[in-house]
Amino acid sequence: QHIFSVVTDTSHTAGLTMHATILAYMFSMVEVGKISVPLGPGATSAEDNVLYIQEFVANLLRQAFPHLTDGQIKITVQGLFNLDQDINAFKEHLRDFLVQIREYTGEDDSDLFLEEREQALRQAQEEKRRVQMAVP
Repeated sequence: QHIFSVVTDTSHTAGLTMHATILAYMFSMVEVGKISVPLGPGATSAEDNVLYIQEFVANLLRQAFPHLTDGQIKITVQGLFNLDQDINAFKEHLRDFLVQIREYTGEDDSDLFLEEREQALRQAQEEKRRVQMAVP
């Protein structure tokens, strides 16, 4: 719950990769049955825990973002579980969700791509340096 609060807070977008990694790990732990204690009332198995977490996250998103449709929430939650083994795909899915909620509020979403821009600039700088070093 708190990780979602941080991820959706516009002042914390620089850590999107880290937050995506944490969330993906948490979802995968539930999905593969590493959490053996029942998480919700009436849960008796790992499958029950997955269903409970899916419903919990859907309700959390529904309360925090009432403008989203049930379909948008369902797709978001499914993606969080389906993509938890691929951090890049998980991060893209999470970013798509953040863009959706920002489009509604009219907020600028360019900061959601800040990490990738910084990485591209570092790579370009390294390439430029390599080329300069290769020229006699």
